[in-house]
Amino acid sequence: GASPVTYRSRRHLDLAHIMPCMALFPHRCNSFKGCVPMHADFQIFGRGIGHKTPDWAWAAGCPEAHRILTAKVGDDMKREQKFYDWLRAYVKTQDYLWANKLVRLA
Repeated sequence: GASPVTYRSRRHLDLAHIMPCMALFPHRCNSFKGCVPMHADFQIFGRGIGHKTPDWAWAAGCPEAHRILTAKVGDDMKREQKFYDWLRAYVKTQDYLWANKLVRLA
């Protein structure tokens, strides 16, 4: 069979820019600069070598939270901890998107 096409949507990703930071782990939140979509960095969400996860698999986070989760700042967090911290932010993001009617069913 044909391989599935990875979901991409700039409009979906841009929703992060109007949301608060959903990262619950300790960090110097700089959401005043706006938030960004933090894509999942885990295989279970479709991440692969040279392949970013689909555009539905993101959590809204400030640039500082994003840097921490992508190990561009002191990498003292273990990968498993980053997974759970990202997952918590993802669940909060989904709740916010649906509760505020930013996404809807076709």
